[in-house]
Amino acid sequence: PGSNALKVGTRVEITGSLTPGGHKGKRGEITEFVDAENPAVRLDDGHTVSFYRADVSAIPAPAPLGGLSKGPTALKVGQRVEIAGALTPGGHRGKKGKILRFPDNENPEVQLEDGTAVNFYKADISVLSE
Repeated sequence: PGSNALKVGTRVEITGSLTPGGHKGKRGEITEFVDAENPAVRLDDGHTVSFYRADVSAIPAPAPLGGLSKGPTALKVGQRVEIAGALTPGGHRGKKGKILRFPDNENPEVQLEDGTAVNFYKADISVLSE
């Protein structure tokens, strides 16, 4: 997986465990490179950690949806939602849940009906009418 180039500002997921600290599965944004290839990542929890390049994978940026992303309903904690899109990996389309929080101030973490909590791209979320 060295095919996608990383650069400052890229959203990434920690997919390896060479770097100590148990960060696998966390997400964040590259803030700088500590040397030619190893990035420092500001994780969604606010911590900045230097990672081995092999531990970091770029998250594909959600495609802009023209005017659709500014829908009439702003997402809020506690809302019942349905996963309507498929940008977020994992095959969650059609599942329902409720918004727990916004770890990066934009994209929601949703507790699905099966009890699992997953961070979604906001473009994947459709608010259910109560």
